[in-house]
Amino acid sequence: MKHFLLMLIALTLCSASSCNKGKLPASTSIVGQWRWIKSVGGIGGFTTTPQSTGFIQRYQFNDDSTFRFFRKDTAAMQGKFSIVRNYKYGNSTIDVLKTGNSFDQSLLIRNDTLFLYDISISDGYNNTYVRIK
Repeated sequence: MKHFLLMLIALTLCSASSCNKGKLPASTSIVGQWRWIKSVGGIGGFTTTPQSTGFIQRYQFNDDSTFRFFRKDTAAMQGKFSIVRNYKYGNSTIDVLKTGNSFDQSLLIRNDTLFLYDISISDGYNNTYVRIK
């Protein structure tokens, strides 16, 4: 019984010391600014980056459901956006970003990285953005 009690105390101390109370979880909100890192896809499976294209891109999503898409610091697209949660797509359930253009994108946010996947285009692109802090 004494060994069991010591093991229980040790386990409790280990689990308490591994807790990260000072770290806040990464946000899963799309609101904010996002800098383009890369795009992969197309018929040839191309990879493009700011370095390979010679320009930067970024999204700005606002609380009032408006967005602006910048290319070379010039607004190339703007308007309203919406997010459809738990959208049934084939055998999957995804979140979809709708921006008023002719195609929708699957939306996934992980650790301040935004992944947008073209779902309406068979040879579409997978785009990666990081949150600007």
